[in-house]
Order: sequence, then C-alpha cells, then structure tokens
Amino acid sequence: MNEAADTIASLQSQVQTLQKQIDDMERHYRDSFELLREKEEFNFALFQYSPITTIIVDEAGRVVKSNKAKKDSGDRLPNIGDIMYQDYANRHSIDMHAALMDCMQKNEVCSFPELPYDDKVISVTIAPFAKGAIITSQDITSRVRADRDRTSLIADLRKALDEVETLRGLLPICASCKKIRDDRGYWSTVEVYFSNRSKVDFSHTLCPDCIRTLYPDLWEQMPRHHEKHIH
Repeated sequence: MNEAADTIASLQSQVQTLQKQIDDMERHYRDSFELLREKEEFNFALFQYSPITTIIVDEAGRVVKSNKAKKDSGDRLPNIGDIMYQDYANRHSIDMHAALMDCMQKNEVCSFPELPYDDKVISVTIAPFAKGAIITSQDITSRVRADRDRTSLIADLRKALDEVETLRGLLPICASCKKIRDDRGYWSTVEVYFSNRSKVDFSHTLCPDCIRTLYPDLWEQMPRHHEKHIH
C-alpha cells in the first residue's frame, strides 16, 4: 500500500514538474512572439515611412513590395512580380539587372552614386539579405546640376582672375602702331587684345590732340574747352 502511495506521489511530482516546464515554455513563446511582433512593426514602419524610395525584391529579382515614398514619388510603380530592371526601370545605361543579381550572389552591398536615367540622375544602393535584396534610390538631379553649375562658376572665376592677373603685368606694345603682343606671340590691336580678355566694349572717338592734328579747321571752331587737351 505504501509502495503504491509512493508511486502516485512520484508521478504527481513529475506531472507538476512537466506542467511547470510547459508553463515556462509557453511564457517564453509569448515573450518571443511579442518581441518578434515589435521588431516586425518597427521594421515595417522603418521601411514604409522612410523618406527614401525603396523596393524589395526576392532572390529571383522579382518585386515583392515598395514603400510609401515610392508611391508618393509620382513615378510609375512596379507591379508585384515584375522582374526588377527588366520589366521595370529598364532604361539604365548599364545592365542593372545583371548588377542586382551579382550583388545578391556575392551577398555584397552595391552602390551606384550617379546613374543617368532619362532626364534624371539617381543614386541607387542594393543591399542583399537572405531571401532577396532591398533597393533604395534617390533623385539627385538638382544636386548634380548645382554641383556642375558651381564647378563651372569656379572655372569662370579662375579664368577671370587669370585675365586680371595678366592685365596687371607689363604689356609689350609696339612703339609705332601700338599693337600689343600676347603670351602666344601674336600681335593684336588694343581693342582686340582687351576684348578677348575682358568684357570691355570699345567706342571710338578722337582726343583733342588728334583733332587738332588731323582736323585743324574743326579744332579752331571748337569751344574754348579744347584748351584742356592732354600734353
């Protein structure tokens, strides 16, 4: 009788131990599920509300989803299942589909900082993961144009500075015809020389001394201020 009671007590103890293990496993499962749900919600919000246009593809390069920024961009949206860079966005100057598949095969992040696309310039990053890749793109057309304008402006300013420095130096001028020799050895008139190196426009007239020499009769008829001619 005592032996049976001991057996029952032992079985009850084992059942209690198993029940405790089951309760612990269920609690761990609930905690893990809650943590996973929070991570999924965070990742979804990060993807969906990122200001950078984003497309996710599977390991075959098929479009799985795109985010809100892509929908709000005004560009044509890819269809779910489209082959990226073949059925969609296929007018790049390089084979972007091959680049996408190569990035996923090598499991390496690939960046394309300045890609011409129609009348735009875009920056593309391909980030592979276990079952596909995340493709982000940014329209940097305005920035590229501003950089080019700034570079052009700097070049113009440097050219203008060089011309100013040239004009500050000694000019070889013919003592007879007054032509000026440039740094390449060519002789030019004063008008041509300065017009090629500045924004100066010339208007021609005669100084009082030349009027007196070339047109003495006219000189005599001029008002008395002709006496202020330069000696």
